[in-house]
Amino acid sequence: MVCVIGHRQLINGLKRIVLKTRRPVTTCTGNVSMITRCIKNLISIPFVLVCIALPAQNVVDLKIAELPHIQKTIGNPKTVTTSLGQAVDFSGSDGYFLNINPLKGMSQFTLEAIFKPDSDGGFEQRFLHLGMLSGERVMFEIRVNRDSTWYFDTYISLSNGDNLTMINEKLTHPTGKWYHVALVVDGTRAVVYINGVVEFNEPIAFIPINEGIASIGVRQNLVSWFKGSIYRVRVTPRILEKIEFLNDHLPLRLCNFAGN
Repeated sequence: MVCVIGHRQLINGLKRIVLKTRRPVTTCTGNVSMITRCIKNLISIPFVLVCIALPAQNVVDLKIAELPHIQKTIGNPKTVTTSLGQAVDFSGSDGYFLNINPLKGMSQFTLEAIFKPDSDGGFEQRFLHLGMLSGERVMFEIRVNRDSTWYFDTYISLSNGDNLTMINEKLTHPTGKWYHVALVVDGTRAVVYINGVVEFNEPIAFIPINEGIASIGVRQNLVSWFKGSIYRVRVTPRILEKIEFLNDHLPLRLCNFAGN
């Protein structure tokens, strides 16, 4: 077993280790104490363990069942026990408003969410809205089809009037399953991943989104309600490699840092 603690500059070296050994890989994120616990749990398992320690400063990691900074609750979001742990079920008329803007001051970032859409919600749904109501903002949206599939829609609007919509109705996925979505913005490009697969890679002259708040489960003007479950949202103020993404949604979660 090989355990390496480091940051993005070590990724290429880690890839060489994986290619050389050709052994299964588990990727883990967290601080040193989390990685230590992981090693203790996995010490007898014969695989290459790649641990990337993310700097805790300015990372906003929101477990939806334990949300801080709640300014207002709409409807009755319900905490439910899932295969991932405690998540929140949104019935299509529920939402949270938080008095924070996790993107404030970030010139580059990785925004991730783990969620499970239901098949019987409305067609247009916004489950994450960061920033202002109608000014600078980032929104995670889905469109739910009658055949129990959905496709992703990411919208970015900037204070200088520029905006970017990334949507393709042909890139569908089945409802009723857990998905990881990630938006990676490096200042010049915006890349969208669904379960680690790139669906969009578009140019953008990004400038920080400094104003506004956050809403979860609904757009901030109380339209386009989400129906389904949301487990976790994380904002990291740097570009993450795929190996560093949240992995709670994977069927085999050998390292689960979602809990204490």
